[in-house]
Amino acid sequence: MKINCDKASRKARWLRYAAIAMMAVVAATDVALSWLGMGKHELAWISLHAETPTALAGHSKLALLDALVISLFFLYALYRLVRLMRRFEQGDFYSLSTTRHLRAFACALLLGTLAGCALPAVEIAIARLAGLSNAHAVSIDLDASDVWMLLISTVFFVIAWILGEARQLAEDNQLIV
Repeated sequence: MKINCDKASRKARWLRYAAIAMMAVVAATDVALSWLGMGKHELAWISLHAETPTALAGHSKLALLDALVISLFFLYALYRLVRLMRRFEQGDFYSLSTTRHLRAFACALLLGTLAGCALPAVEIAIARLAGLSNAHAVSIDLDASDVWMLLISTVFFVIAWILGEARQLAEDNQLIV
């Protein structure tokens, strides 16, 4: 069902542009981290600071791999957000594809957050099994920002469920009339 709502379409367009710009920033940051390495890097007008997870301290290659994998999850989330905003621009708020884009966005946020918490421990465990690491303890880090991201992705899952129910109600109403 398509709805003509100019104000929502304009806001969706600007949010789509912002998501595209954010994708470019994430990609540029990953390229810079790959080139310069993890740590703090400052230029005249920009500062790039990449924290190494506690479990990966002293393992710069694993920390870089960790950052790149997590970035891929968030890039995919932003890509799905761009696709969702494009559907909103067209006035398509309740279709099945809109719900799928929102659900995929929420899932990518959830998986990216979980990867940020668990991936360092998995990498260190694999490195220990391969005899490449001198780490004695493997830990999973979860902080307040991770909890918030988990809650936000859960809220997006609920919104996707509500959109699906609204679509079903609209289809039922069309059958009644």
